[in-house]
This record gives sequence, structure tokens and C-alpha cells, in this order.
Amino acid sequence: MAQRRAQTSHDAPATAPRGEYLIRGGHVLSVDPEIGDIAEGDVHVRDGVITGVAQKIDAPDAEVIDARDCVVMPGFVDVHWHMWNSVLRGMSHDAVQYFGLFHLAQFYTARDHYWAVRYAATEAVNAGLTACHNWAHGLRDFADAEAEMQALADSGLRARFGYGDTLPGLDGSIGEAELKRALAWLDEHGDGRVSLGIAIQNGKALPEEVRAARGLGLRTIAPHTDFSGHLDLIGPDFLYTHGAGAPAEEIAFVAATGMKVGLCPSTDPLVGAGLPPLQEMLAGGVRFEDIGFSVDVNCQTAVDPFASMRILLHAARIAQRPETSFTDVVAQDFFGDGPQTPLMHPREVIELATLGGARVLGLDEVTGSLTPGKRADVILVRMDQINMLPAPGNDPSLQLVQSAGPANVDTVIADGRILKQDGRLRHADAAVVSAQAVATQVGIRERASRDASPDARPRT
Repeated sequence: MAQRRAQTSHDAPATAPRGEYLIRGGHVLSVDPEIGDIAEGDVHVRDGVITGVAQKIDAPDAEVIDARDCVVMPGFVDVHWHMWNSVLRGMSHDAVQYFGLFHLAQFYTARDHYWAVRYAATEAVNAGLTACHNWAHGLRDFADAEAEMQALADSGLRARFGYGDTLPGLDGSIGEAELKRALAWLDEHGDGRVSLGIAIQNGKALPEEVRAARGLGLRTIAPHTDFSGHLDLIGPDFLYTHGAGAPAEEIAFVAATGMKVGLCPSTDPLVGAGLPPLQEMLAGGVRFEDIGFSVDVNCQTAVDPFASMRILLHAARIAQRPETSFTDVVAQDFFGDGPQTPLMHPREVIELATLGGARVLGLDEVTGSLTPGKRADVILVRMDQINMLPAPGNDPSLQLVQSAGPANVDTVIADGRILKQDGRLRHADAAVVSAQAVATQVGIRERASRDASPDARPRT
């Protein structure tokens, strides 16, 4: 049996207590339209739940978290991330090289799957993500799936485990029995944070897998395969990803079927596929509420939701002003209606990267906004560091999108547990996790160099 659990010398975040906290005196950016922003407000968290968001809250038994000079906001929500290949960082810079690395999946052990996901999740926490969708398609068997689910559970993050097809040449499909087995494991070990979806890689198995997923009520059906032969099966529980360069007819189909959308702002431009088509999706009828952002892979790019928001904003504005010169842009904005622009606004992409992602994953009743009754997925972003300027009257949402980065993330609370505080990870040692990731890559490459047979299946 493959190794089922591997941890650092530190306690896993999932073992940390859910306390009672009063986040006091920050600029509260709730992403809840009924609450709005509070220039100087409090957020009360107890036993993993947001119990209050107001200008002043009295909670005498709570541990006070000083949020002065911070924005208090919901954590970022990723909707599509191949976490298994995070440890292949530094080995590819374009699409051809990236897909060429897939053959290394056959040389992973279950322990390698654990540390790959744990490495990605640790970077996620550090950058301010509190929820992710692990698109796990590099699996050989249930032992690998179990290792990745364990890593998600240990990470402290809220997560959707997208059970992916096994490697080519093996079984190639996921049946109802495997999904039930994963559900049973998560019921016992998932801490109420890790839920199940399905990531379909095999077009031939798509009808069978869709029926199995829907029969079990899974919220996310995510294909990375040609589904054009099964258009009658497509619906709002499907997740459409990438989309750079998609023809208008394809976007119209996404809109008509109510598919959810995961844009890839950091990776699609990197490989030359194009800018994320946010404006094109909206113009084609896709609801803004159905769009989220995707890390996609962190073997090629850093986990940086702030940079992702910037790219989404820039891409939308470029699409809104096609073939317009700088002079024309300035003249339209400042000599037309004054210094106000009708273009995509930073506040909109903040909503997309938080509540939008939660909607895409069907988790918006649980997370995505600072709303009393939702689970406590909260981050504090410092506004008093050199790349930020907390001057009175400034709009913090502009600086979050235009200037901020992971280094500004001071505190991360996921499901009521503090995973990062005062700029430091609380329950994971980044150096230890990175060292494990390095050792994992080295081991995979050594095994691949010894035996490049496509049938090689290492065990632990």
C-alpha cells in the first residue's frame, strides 16, 4: 500500500484550533452588496463562522487581531489548478515543454503526489488564497488520489478535489465506485472543507463519468477533452477553462448552457495562447457571476492572485478599446465625461477573484464574501508597506489590484483557523516544504532517467 500520509515536522494546519477572533479596525471590503465597505470596521469570527461585520463589535472573550492599516477581505478562490505538477517548477517555459513533462507522471509515487499538492497549497496560503480546485489528472490509482486528498486536508485550505482520469494506458475512466470511495474518504478525513468533483480527461468516458458525477450530486464537472460529440450533456455544472482565442460561436454555447468559466490570466499569456477573454465572455452573454480566476499551474508561474487580477483588468480594457491609440484613450476619458472611465473596474475583478470563484464552484453560500453566517475565510492585506499608500480617502480596491502582491498578505484565516499571521506561515515551515518539493522533483527525474519505459509504475 502506498504511503498514506506524509507531513512536515510541524503540525498540519488542519489540527489547529478554530478560535474566537475579533478583527478590529481595518478597512472592511466585504464583497457583500448589502454590507458594502466599512472604512474602519470589525469582523467577528467564532468557531469557524463569521458572526458579525460592523463598524464596532463588542466581543470581550475574543482574541483581538489588530487590522489597522489593513484591508480585511474574503480570501481568494481559485477554480482550476493542476497542483500535482507544481514540483516540476523550473522545467518548462512554454506549452510544448509543459505538456512534454506529463510523461513524468508515471514516475510519481503517492508520496510525491502528497508533497506536490502540499507545496502548491502552502504557496496558496502565503499568497492569500483560502480555497482552490485541485484538478488532479496525473493519477495512477486510488492511493495517489488519497495522497492528494490528504494533502488538501492537511493544508487547512477549503478545496475541491477534482478526481481525474488515470494515466494513459491504465484504466482511463472513473466510475461510480471510485467516486463513492473518494466521497467516503472525504466524509471521514476532509474536515468538512474538502469536497469532490470530477476532472474528465478521456472523451470516450465522458458520458459515463458525467452520469456518475451527477448521480452523486457532484457540483463541478470539469472536462479537459473534446466534448463536441456530447453537447446534450453540457450544463451549468460544467466548468469551461482557458478560452483564449475562442470563437464567438463557442462563447455563445458556453453562455447558452450556463457553463461556469475559469480564466487563466497567468498561464495563457505565458504560453502565447492569448489574453484571458473576460470581456469577450461578457460580450458573448456569459454572466459575470459565472466567471472565476484560475492559477492553472504553478510550475510555470507564481501563485499571485493580485497579478492575476491585474492581467484580467488589463485584458478586459484592451478588448474594450480595440485598436485605440494612447492619445485617443486620454482624449476620450479626460475630455469627454471627465476623469471617469467606463472600462472594467478594479472592484469588479476583486469580486471575480473572491465571490466569483465561490459561485463557480457552488460554494457561494459558504465562502467568497464577509457575510455573517458564512465560514470564516478571511485575509488581511497590509496597506502600509512601500508598494502601498494608505492615504486618507484613497480607494483601497484600486491599490489591491494595481499595486499589491503576496508580500502584502499579513494574515490568512481559512475556515476559522489562522494559517498565516504577521506575514508568517503559522503551521507550515516554507523552507521545509520547499525542501520536500526539491527532493520530490529530484527523485522523479532520477527515476525517469533510470527507466523511461511508459509502463513504469513506481511504488512506495
